[in-house]
Parts: sequence; structure tokens; C-alpha cells
Amino acid sequence: MTLDELLLEWSYRSERGYPCLDNPSDVSVLKQILKELNLPVDEIIDQLEEEDIDISVDEVPEETPEETPEEAPEEAPEEAPEEAPEEAPEEKSKEEKPKPETSPTLSEYDELIASVFNGEIPKSKNTYNFSKSTFDEQVKKDDLEVWKKLWTIKPKKKTGDKTETLGVGKGELSLYWLYNHSNSITSGKLAEGRGDDAPDLWFGGDGVDGVEVKAYGKPNGMIDLGRFGKFRDNLKILNLIFGIKGLASVFDGKIEDQKQINALSWDGKNLKEAFESVSALKKVDLEELSKTFPIFGTFFKNITFIDTSLEGFKDAEEGSKKMAFKFIGDKLARKPGWGGHLADMSVNGFIRFWHIDQSRFESYDDILGKAVVGASQGAMKLHFNKIFG
Repeated sequence: MTLDELLLEWSYRSERGYPCLDNPSDVSVLKQILKELNLPVDEIIDQLEEEDIDISVDEVPEETPEETPEEAPEEAPEEAPEEAPEEAPEEKSKEEKPKPETSPTLSEYDELIASVFNGEIPKSKNTYNFSKSTFDEQVKKDDLEVWKKLWTIKPKKKTGDKTETLGVGKGELSLYWLYNHSNSITSGKLAEGRGDDAPDLWFGGDGVDGVEVKAYGKPNGMIDLGRFGKFRDNLKILNLIFGIKGLASVFDGKIEDQKQINALSWDGKNLKEAFESVSALKKVDLEELSKTFPIFGTFFKNITFIDTSLEGFKDAEEGSKKMAFKFIGDKLARKPGWGGHLADMSVNGFIRFWHIDQSRFESYDDILGKAVVGASQGAMKLHFNKIFG
């Protein structure tokens, strides 16, 4: 059994049609499947729990807003009353001068870069472009040595075990150094954006100009956007669409390749073909049929869920296009965010920045075309150059 088939089997057996490690019932189902396959149950479960992105997703966004507002009101009132109007000018001038001393408060990335170069952060004399557009950059010759030296460097986990964190990819530290420690307009502004819903880097300071970083070095191919298990509604819709297609194939006697084409692995053509079955079923009066055959009530409920989630569709082409746009759009809206960039780069210093323009994305007509959008073993795929190039 392949990884794809294992994930699909787990989805089918889970309570809601999509598995979740927070759900004891789903974990129990996975253990049962692993036992049937004679695989090391505890080892695999521990690894999944360690790497799973979804477990703390709901907690992260809630903690940040709560902490910041509480601190701000307390500090402001305490400082204001104590400062007399006459002493204010003297104290301010004394306090403002140490501001350059804030630079010793280095970010984790700055500290890491300094540790690689014997406590010093190398400075680039060059200027690199960053703009609200799609553009290419090439690391200058005199910066390539530092670029390559930082290429595989990652921060250590905060658990104290000196293990590198998996949340930082190749080249991320190189890009951070290039744009934060050069003569570029972004110099001194970059911030780390690690987190479930944050892009890898912020080029304009925390929360501004998000950049998602990839190191495939293939700007003319499809790029992996990561797993989409946390987009649960989308996974549920896809499971229903390909489930209905699978059922229709059984009645047609065409069940070959059903294991290869499913909610976790498909392309634009597969999605449209699956929607043909959904569209045909939508035209049937399922509600009326359910009065005689209750099973059709379930079909009616599922078709209604798909239709409502996509805000209606008149035929297979419209439905599949809406699904493709929703599938990718939901991801891009979070990381890097509309108006942000995705940067793909190579160790040799070539970088392509795609500007994630929402209107350009939503007006792209060939979203179901060859090698434009799809999924492979539960990971999203998109050809950025075709849409944003």
C-alpha cells in the first residue's frame, strides 16, 4: 500500500471523511490500519504527532491578540504620570540615544547568521530589487559565498535537544540575509514569519509584505504548496466529489485507476471528469427519491453541501473551476496572503518572485489546463509561472 492509499483509506474510515490527530476515534482507526499492514504503530503515530501542523493551529492565533492588548494599556499609564513636563525633554534625549542599542536585540535569524560567521553578520554592498510585481533577481558574485554558506542552515528546535527545526526550508536564511543586510530598500525591515498561517518572511516588518520561500529552482514547473489537511471543508468537498465519481465508475464498470485518482491525488482534467458525475446527480430529484429510498437523502445532503460551499454551479465545468479556485485560493489567501510574493530560488543565486495578485488569479481562465493545478499524495500543486508569470 502506498502513502497515498494509506491516507485515502484512513479518510474513508474516519468519522467525518477527513482524519484528524486530535480525534481519538481517528487515531484508533489509523492504529487499526497500521496493525493490519504490520507496520510499527507507536513509532508512526509519534512521528505524525510530532510533525502534524494542525494540532496547535487553533491555539496560535488566539494567544497573540490576547497578549499584546493586555501589555499595552498597563505600560502606557504608568510611564505617563511619572514624567513631569520639565524633566521630559532631558529624559527623552537620554532615552532616545540608546535606541541604536536595540540592535543588540538581534532576531533569532540574525543570531544564527552571526554564529556561522564567528559572531559577525556579513554586510552586502549590493542593492536588490523588491517591488509589487513579478520579477527575477540574481545574487551578485561577491554575495554568493555567504548565500551558499547559509543555504542549509536552520535554527535549532526550542526543546533544547539541538535538533534543527523542520519549519524552515533551504535557502530561507540566505534570502533573509540578502534582503536584510544589504543596501536594498528592505534592509533592516525583515522579520521572521514562522507560524501556521504566516508566510516564511515579512519583507516590510512584522505583518507587512509576506514572502513564502521555496527552493525548487524550477520557475517553469509546478510547485508544491504543502499539505492541505487543515483546509477541512475543501478536503471534505473533494472526498465527496471523488467518492461520487468512484460510485458512478462502479456502475459503469470502469473502476481501474480509482486508487490513483482521488481526493488526495488529481489534476484539472480529473477534477472536471469527477464533476460530470456530481453535475448529473444534481439534476436528479434526490429529495423526492429519498421518500421511497432513504439512501438518496444522503446523496441529496452531500450534493447540497457541495453546491452551497461553491456558491452554486450550473454545470461540471463551472463547478470544477470554482473548486480549483477555492482549493488554491484559500491557501494563497493565508500564505503568503494576497498581494504578497512566493519566491522560488536555487543555491546558485537565481530568484524568481511571483506577485500573488488576487485579480490575476481569479481571472485566469485555464485553471483546469494541463499542469496548472492539482494534488499529489495530499499536497497542493500549482504552476505559478502560468498564472502569475
